[in-house]
Amino acid sequence: MRKPKVTNPSDPVLWCKEAAVRMEAGDNKGAIYCYQESLKLRPEVSDVWFNVGCLYEKGGDKNAALGCFLTASKMFPADFRFPAERARMLAEMKHYSEAAEVISDAVSINPHSPLLLSNKAAYLIFAQNPAAALTAAEEALSIDPAYTAAYLHKAHALLLLGKGEEARSVLSGADADDPRVVKMQANISLRLQDAAAGLSAAQKLVEMTPEDDEAWSLFGSASAYLGDTEGAAKAFMQAMKLNPKEKSYKANLLAVKKMT
Repeated sequence: MRKPKVTNPSDPVLWCKEAAVRMEAGDNKGAIYCYQESLKLRPEVSDVWFNVGCLYEKGGDKNAALGCFLTASKMFPADFRFPAERARMLAEMKHYSEAAEVISDAVSINPHSPLLLSNKAAYLIFAQNPAAALTAAEEALSIDPAYTAAYLHKAHALLLLGKGEEARSVLSGADADDPRVVKMQANISLRLQDAAAGLSAAQKLVEMTPEDDEAWSLFGSASAYLGDTEGAAKAFMQAMKLNPKEKSYKANLLAVKKMT
């Protein structure tokens, strides 16, 4: 790679401007080089560190991105963005327990963010700690009573704690027109063996998001529970069409056909 140049290599602002030009042109490696040159001259600019970490991740170098965000976390202990990004990346790598620990650092810096608390709840759910997830979700809702993701995580945590009816009740306070809420309602109803309520939610969901294979799968499951094998088969076939890689749809379709 031909190294980028600026008219005055001692000016960190020029390096940042050149980095922006490189980013606009899709030259992420060139942009990283420019930002690094800027940091050599003026390392105390947190936004530059953030941009470098994001560019590393965008380029597929997750370890470099994590390292960048970790270094920046130590340099800028009052900036919640760096532990928040590290936590998100760790969760995407399925390191959920570590992600939950790291997001706690972000929450301690910015304790009034429903987004951070809701994300913490999500990571804790995947880390198989629903009790702590419930607490985090409730804290998020105490800050923003309309925060949909927190409702979903609270309901999920309650479901894992064996409190299905309470989980369903929680969703009554969430946005009824949000497909995520409707999907959770369908899932919980089927878990509670309330096929009629599950079918009602699934019907609404497929109308809202006809391109969602999971919606059709829920519709198929509810239909099968209610004895509508023809409707179930059609739903599972649609789910297969939308997502041929999901093997459970074919298995469910075969099971339904055996019921006829």
